[in-house]
Amino acid sequence: MKPVTFTEAVALYEKMIKNQMKKLCIYRDYEEYYQCGLIALWRAYDKYDEEKGRFPAYALVTVRGYLLERLKKERRFQDRETCTEQNILENIGGEERQTEVFEYMSMLGAKERFVLMEHFYGGKKMHEIATELGMTYHQARWIYRQALKKMRAYAAKE
Repeated sequence: MKPVTFTEAVALYEKMIKNQMKKLCIYRDYEEYYQCGLIALWRAYDKYDEEKGRFPAYALVTVRGYLLERLKKERRFQDRETCTEQNILENIGGEERQTEVFEYMSMLGAKERFVLMEHFYGGKKMHEIATELGMTYHQARWIYRQALKKMRAYAAKE
């Protein structure tokens, strides 16, 4: 049977959330994952149907699934972020080419380098890059264009 109020559900199932976090070895960003567990409990509380089974079992599966999904997303994000500029440059091919690209990129600012690397070597679209940087699509596109303009000007001087 489902608790009468969500506050009552939190009081009853708070230990279950913490226990699931412990079983999943979540020790870093503890408060963030605990909040995710509460969100999952709220979803379970909101969507529970008495005809389909008992609430404790449904809450357990929902909380565990939500925490696992959050861990997967975090892992994908970390995998994507660990690809550094140097790793990307190594994949370009040829020592000569790497030196040339690095020379052109070294004259750019950090944001300009980030936008170009993510767009060309990360395969991201401009709106995705803008979201990561916390800016509008047009701002990211302007940075991209300015970076290309600087690189063209630098190449024309040589």
